[in-house]
Amino acid sequence: MNGGININKKILAMGAHPDDMELEAGGTLAKFARKGYDITLLILTSKGYTGISGEHYEGSILKNEAEKASKVLGIKHIIFFDYEANFVPHNGEIIGKVDNIVNTLCPDVFISHHPFDSHQDHKAAADIMFAVSRQGRVKNVLSGSTLPYRPNVFAFRPQFYVDITETIDVKFEAIRTYKSQYEKFGNEKLIERVDAMGKTYGWAMGYDYAECFEVIRISDDLWI
Repeated sequence: MNGGININKKILAMGAHPDDMELEAGGTLAKFARKGYDITLLILTSKGYTGISGEHYEGSILKNEAEKASKVLGIKHIIFFDYEANFVPHNGEIIGKVDNIVNTLCPDVFISHHPFDSHQDHKAAADIMFAVSRQGRVKNVLSGSTLPYRPNVFAFRPQFYVDITETIDVKFEAIRTYKSQYEKFGNEKLIERVDAMGKTYGWAMGYDYAECFEVIRISDDLWI
């Protein structure tokens, strides 16, 4: 995208939960932060939650981890909504809130989840992104790759690849910063799996590491 020139473009990345965007697009966000892009991270849930094994994660801890991870990636702005994990709505209220953010930021790129992700909150986030991006309000709209451990990964079509070879270690550092989630998913076993995923996507393009996205809409202004 425009080589190494800082063209003051803006990216809005929206995750249903803390650590979502780090896993799906952390290397991409770090790469374009280095290029001077103005990046805002919107996290839809900030309350604590209880996992399927009964362990509880405090909202204050998750928010603190998110703020630290954002600094690692070079993200300057982070916004938290206060919806409860597993219950992200898809209605006029939340769409209106994200509409207001888009009106204020005027992002050139909007990144969020894939509509066929198996997590209900991720599906809701994708639908919210689609609703807010109507009528060309955001010219470039991308859905991140679903993670392989979730069903329905077959529905994701990798189309837009980003070489993250130079920022893969930054992505790993950001993931480790989410200590609660890093430990939940097996510590370095999580890093090994993310590493393997990055290498697999990179193989398709001849990169050492890549992240990829399904294109919902893309404009030639990213190339000229």
